[in-house]
Amino acid sequence: MDNFKQSLAVQGKSYWVWGPLAFSSFYFLPLIFSFERFTLFKLIAMFVLYCVFIVCYVKAVNAKGEKALVPVLTIVALATFGAYITPGTQALFGFACYFCGFNFRQQKGLQGLIGVLLGIALSAYLFNLMDLYYIVPALITSIGLYFMGRAERRERQHRLSEQQSQQQIEQLAMVAERERIARDLHDLAGHSLSSIALKAELAEKLISNDQVSLAQNEIQQVATLSRELLSDIRQAVTNMKQFKLDEQLNHLKGELMQNGFQVNIKNNLQNASPALQNTVSLVLTEATTNILRHSKGNKVTIDISENKISVTDNGKVHTFTNGNGLSGIKQRIEALGGELLVSNKNGFCLAMTFKTELS
Repeated sequence: MDNFKQSLAVQGKSYWVWGPLAFSSFYFLPLIFSFERFTLFKLIAMFVLYCVFIVCYVKAVNAKGEKALVPVLTIVALATFGAYITPGTQALFGFACYFCGFNFRQQKGLQGLIGVLLGIALSAYLFNLMDLYYIVPALITSIGLYFMGRAERRERQHRLSEQQSQQQIEQLAMVAERERIARDLHDLAGHSLSSIALKAELAEKLISNDQVSLAQNEIQQVATLSRELLSDIRQAVTNMKQFKLDEQLNHLKGELMQNGFQVNIKNNLQNASPALQNTVSLVLTEATTNILRHSKGNKVTIDISENKISVTDNGKVHTFTNGNGLSGIKQRIEALGGELLVSNKNGFCLAMTFKTELS
């Protein structure tokens, strides 16, 4: 459906208001070439008619869509019956045709064009102007300007469609960015807060056993983790946080070992892009967080190849819930064109397979 509702005038571009009026100078050509034919009455009427045309023209230029109907009809009437005063009104028909092409839908625009052509014929018949010098220029100009108006309308519609498409793209990008930030915050905060909770619990136990120095060490680590978490959250929100896979693997290995896990890591993913390293690091961070929270085992294996990533532990898991953590991992893997498989037969296993090699 054609919902185009724009005015020909564009804010900040006064040309669309005043520039085309230069062509209305043809209205005064008969006055220049046949001045002796004009009485004082006709001279005054001629200038009054032109002033009325200017008013109608400005209203039509600023009217949106079919709201230009009244000023356009007035211009046609002025051009038709004003031919009694001067044949120069033939120049005004073209303006009405341009508005018909630009402001009206195709069917109404064609009806307007036909109406203007009838106005030309009527003025020629009523005021004895049945000659080629009056009719032919009026017809050619009117038809040409009508199609120019149609072309400008299509160009404006195209630009409007592009703007709307760009706005939709920006909105989708904003939604995707919000989801990314939500996943990053969940992965980062979830892992760090789990570590903080475990160390705080350990510190409490050490204090109850009068091992104050060891408890102080754990509390210091809690403070360090808290500061790192704050920094990570700030960087994730501003999209500045970038993980290097090897560094993150070493960090996760240290976290797991501090909590009593034996860790075996195989990383065959070499020369990966920074974006891929970041995504895989966040996936492994969330998987490690789940192990620290829920696993009752003591061994963890992380195996990374060009077609598969797996994280397994030897804890006994009878049932599991697909919470935000697993949902976040699934979304990241699917974004890389992969598939997530979860198994709890022999411990807990997250297997992420890819149809093409990661690079």
